[in-house]
Amino acid sequence: MKFPFVLAGFLLATPTFADISSTDCDAKGCPTVVPFASTSDSRSYGLLVAAPDSGCAHVRFRVHGTGARLLGQSPPLAPGELAVVRIGRGFPQGENQVTIASVGCDTPPAAVRRVILANAGPDHSWRAQRF
Repeated sequence: MKFPFVLAGFLLATPTFADISSTDCDAKGCPTVVPFASTSDSRSYGLLVAAPDSGCAHVRFRVHGTGARLLGQSPPLAPGELAVVRIGRGFPQGENQVTIASVGCDTPPAAVRRVILANAGPDHSWRAQRF
């Protein structure tokens, strides 16, 4: 059962395709713009988010797309916990961005990484699984 957390930790330690660009964290929900690269609009994407190690008893991250449309949200996370938020497909090839808002604690995610879900290729990347 520890395998997903070890794998997620490894993924956070490797180079990332998403970059956190935090706005004013005095604002409610601490909106954080996250740019990421899409390789195809037919691929399904997710964001691996990490809760801060301290400062929040529990936090939930909500991912919004264009026009503040809700794309997905994490479960409540304790300090240092990780979750994959499924944001779907339809992102055109190239640079895209979403906004992550915090619920329960006005702090940005400690780390964010874009993941490709249901990746059938032999490239040994992380694949979404049901745990």
